Amino acid sequence: MRYDVVFLDVDKTILWVDVDIEGYVEDLARYTKNGSLTVEQAEGAVWEGMRKHIYENINYQTEEELAEFRRNNARDTARNLGLDVPGEVLDQVQERRILYNPYPESEAVMEELAGMGLPLYTVSNWDVALRTVLEDLGWTRYFEGIVASAEVGSEKPDGHIFEEALRVAGFTGRRDRVVHVGNDPVSDIRGAASSGIDAVLIDREGCLKAPEALVTLPDLRGLPALVRGREDG
Repeated sequence: MRYDVVFLDVDKTILWVDVDIEGYVEDLARYTKNGSLTVEQAEGAVWEGMRKHIYENINYQTEEELAEFRRNNARDTARNLGLDVPGEVLDQVQERRILYNPYPESEAVMEELAGMGLPLYTVSNWDVALRTVLEDLGWTRYFEGIVASAEVGSEKPDGHIFEEALRVAGFTGRRDRVVHVGNDPVSDIRGAASSGIDAVLIDREGCLKAPEALVTLPDLRGLPALVRGREDG
């Protein structure tokens, strides 16, 4: 085969994260202090809270620290919407209304790659709860190791997270025998290429440019053939 190890990004590569805003409003409208809460009112504040989580979760390197950060972030979002919500209710709503949606082909492709005897590792800018997310999807069986930026203290495109992934994989061979697959031209493609690792761009919308990418694929379906060193799908 062309490669000995595959690194996979997570968000927007094998799944996408969404928030059920309508469900959030349904759960929390009763706690409003101003008489009403609409989807339109909630949407901006909820997604702003999600962006804060993405930008700051690397600062919280234990499950306990992350849980406290998430709780405080959720309280800030609720207060911005004029809601007075008990903390335990916010925890339950977050658990229920943040959705991790697999792409249609993801599981079949990971199954095929694993069936080829190819070790897979996640290399993702994600909080320390990544393993729990993958466990809930039943996906940890596909991965030999899970490398999350918050655990490493380094985010792609920084080279340290790729070096840590190589260490976790116990890989000491030629780096052109490792391929990293992701959706971000900078974090995934430039980051991997700068570490001497081949990079494959997943461009589901057909609008990205990544000169450093070995190849661009519209989804994951072409990955097994690429790994085998074949051009056909």
